[in-house]
Amino acid sequence: MTPKEVIDSGFFIKADSIEELAEKCGIDEKGLKETIARFNEFVEKGKDEDFNRGDSAYDNYYGDPTYQNPNLGKIEKPPFYAVKIYPGDLGTKGGIVADEYGRALRDNKPIIGFYATGNCSASVMGRVYPGPGSTLGPSTVFGYIAANHVKEVLAKQKELVGEA
Repeated sequence: MTPKEVIDSGFFIKADSIEELAEKCGIDEKGLKETIARFNEFVEKGKDEDFNRGDSAYDNYYGDPTYQNPNLGKIEKPPFYAVKIYPGDLGTKGGIVADEYGRALRDNKPIIGFYATGNCSASVMGRVYPGPGSTLGPSTVFGYIAANHVKEVLAKQKELVGEA
């Protein structure tokens, strides 16, 4: 069941007909109906000709196995919903900038004792996301680099304290 608060907030838009949904969303009714008809044809064929949904085992893992294509189901029974979508990259869409040791930077200077890696840091791939799992490698590498840097810093501190 759709939580009432997401509808009340306007994030989800609910309608009892396609015509009502188009009106509430401020989109062309004819275009919406044509898009739905085309999509429903894909469902009958079992092939998404626009986005290739269901063409891989990865896609089908969470699908509904009772359909010819587990990722596609007809749009035909009310209520109908629309969801506001805001484009952006994965994770933080930027994140904390870090140096080659994983140290978080402020004004291009390290913040002592603060490291960042993974989705909380700026991506080594810039503003693109090559695919699922692509953040795991860089996060592992920079986590390892950061841990070794911390180890070196602590060793130097211990050395300095021991000399005093």
